[in-house]
This record gives sequence, structure tokens and C-alpha cells, in this order.
Amino acid sequence: MKKQKHLPDFTSLRRPEQNTIQNVLSLMIFFFFTGSACGYVWEVLIFLVKEGTFRNRGFLYGPWLPVYGIGTVLFSVILSPRELLPDSSGKYKKNHPVTVFFLSTLLGSGLELVIGWFLDFLWNLRYWDYSGYFLNFRGYICLASAFGFGVAGILWVCIFSKILQKWWYHISLDFRKKWNMFWVFIFVIDCAAALIFPNTGYGITF
Repeated sequence: MKKQKHLPDFTSLRRPEQNTIQNVLSLMIFFFFTGSACGYVWEVLIFLVKEGTFRNRGFLYGPWLPVYGIGTVLFSVILSPRELLPDSSGKYKKNHPVTVFFLSTLLGSGLELVIGWFLDFLWNLRYWDYSGYFLNFRGYICLASAFGFGVAGILWVCIFSKILQKWWYHISLDFRKKWNMFWVFIFVIDCAAALIFPNTGYGITF
């Protein structure tokens, strides 16, 4: 019996575990809470530097600002979807930093405008006000914040998301599930409380 040679290697057609939709969704949940927490720390630090006081920023009570978390997920899904899943050739494609910058300014400003208007319309609350800033639109967005979104988009899409994605997939699947479930549970409770009694006060609402 002749030994068969040059059999097709079907292992190359297998998609790695981290490329399944379920695990990409898990990664997006992790990105959401990471972005929300980083945004919270950023805004708290701004008030610490400016006024020397701690302000529990945001509509919610926990250490997170969902607007940053949503932005983080949108940046990842819209600006770098080809880096989450491979194309037909099995390769990952990257966006140019300049493209990421301009798309981030549009995406971030659009998100900030929609959420700012929604909170103002539904609860008559403003958690930021750019009325005194150059090229602002009704205090919801301005040129400076748009530029900030552009820089944040480059840092996130081109650098930090890659580092965190690699680290996340090195953790066991069981731990990832428990980690996400825990924070989702706490977040839902926080949202329920804030819908009844929104977080307001000096340095929080305007």
C-alpha cells in the first residue's frame, strides 16, 4: 500500500478561538468597561487638577462613564473591524492612523452630540457644557473635544486595543466569562438606580 503524500492541510482553514463571534463579543464587553473606567479616571483627574476636589462624574454612581465605553466599542467595531476578524486570506488588515484620526473625530463628536442631547431632552440634565469653547454647537460638542476624540482614536485603535486584545485572549475562557458577568451585573444595578435617582450635583451636572 502506497503512502499518500501531499495531502491538503485543512488545519489552515480553522479559525482560531479568538476569532469566533462569541469571543469577539466577549472582547467588546471587556473593551466597554475598560473604556468606561478610563474615561471616568480621566474626568476625575481633570477636576482634581483644576479644583483639587474629587467629583463622581457621570450619570451613574459607579466608577465608569458609559459614553467612553460606547465610544471604545464603536472605535473598535467601525474603525478596525478587520483587526478583530481575518479576511478570506486569513490576514488582518490595518487602517492608516490619519484615517483613524478623522473618522474618530466624526464618530466621537456624533456620539457626544446624540448622548448629550438625549440626556438634556429626557432628564433636563447636562453632564458637559462646551458653551464657552471655540466652534461649539449648542454646548454639546466643540472643536477641542473633537480633536481629543481623534487623538484618543489613534491611541486606542493603533496601540492599546491590540495590547489588551492579546492579553484578554491569553486569559482562560472561564475567567473571561465570570469577569464579564460580574461587571455586567453591577452595571445593570447601577443603571437601574440612576434611572430613578440620577447622579447630580456640583461638578457633575451643569
